[in-house]
Amino acid sequence: MNTPSIHETNRLLARTINIGADFGAELERGWTVPVGPDHLDLCRKAGFSAIRLATCWAAHTTESRGRFVVEPAILDRVDLLLDQAAERGLSVVLNNLQDPALYADPPLHLDRLLATTHQIAGRFSGRPAQVMLEPLAEPRGPLDPLWNDYLRQVLAALREADPVRAVIIGPASYNNMRRLPDLDLPEEDRNLIVTVHQYWPTTFTMQGETWLGTDTPFGDPLSWLGTTWQGSDEERSVLSDAFAGLSEWGRVHDRPIFVGEFGSSHNADPGSRARWASFNRQLAEELGFSWGYWSFGPTFALYDESAGRWNPALLEALGLGRQS
Repeated sequence: MNTPSIHETNRLLARTINIGADFGAELERGWTVPVGPDHLDLCRKAGFSAIRLATCWAAHTTESRGRFVVEPAILDRVDLLLDQAAERGLSVVLNNLQDPALYADPPLHLDRLLATTHQIAGRFSGRPAQVMLEPLAEPRGPLDPLWNDYLRQVLAALREADPVRAVIIGPASYNNMRRLPDLDLPEEDRNLIVTVHQYWPTTFTMQGETWLGTDTPFGDPLSWLGTTWQGSDEERSVLSDAFAGLSEWGRVHDRPIFVGEFGSSHNADPGSRARWASFNRQLAEELGFSWGYWSFGPTFALYDESAGRWNPALLEALGLGRQS
């Protein structure tokens, strides 16, 4: 059997939906769902090609006698989800998201990150190319200046357990595409997919999201309420230029691009949300990027679990038609 190229593997993520996995930890409350086969059925029937399973490995790793161990029961649950996704023809990005302790004090928690990465890579090393690993999403804060060094150590730990797996990795500052020029990947590792997260303009996508705090570069998110995105020539030009720069970076470095997250708060008006999502999706597809919408729910929700239906305007904006 021929091993697919990294560009072919990236195409498996052409239409991805982000799902935060609720495995019972405090860190997972408020933005996750108890992912099961029903969720996977919904995603497949809606037309998604993949899911990005956002998993808080830090919340399920314990230390004993100097060794860090990922909870076997959580690994078993993920194993089952991977089986269920494969049965439905869905590819999976197995993502590591949310590690506040690491972000706050990277040197103190680096060993845990490396041990966790090695265990996860080893556990799922027998999986086909449809399973991809993202060893750490959205590095930030004190981790930013260390990220190029840390990502090499993370990749070394992962490659020791799985030399050929497609790995997704992105720049600092929450995988901000504006930090892409600073990203320094090991040239010899060609099985990497580069990811960026796109929430620009922030005052539109994050309006009313008080979890950001009040000291953001743009002020208090409550003051952004009512911000619209009309799709004016100027608004489109800003995003088109950013995506064009992203495309040029990928071409120069011969790296496939995955826009792993883009989405907008439910506090924004529905028409603006649909216009913004549609334009971002179209830009990504025209430039050959795969994309991942944030998120299934409950935050920035594409699916309303209480009503038992997709948001039809947003689903259509993603080119997936009106599904119930």
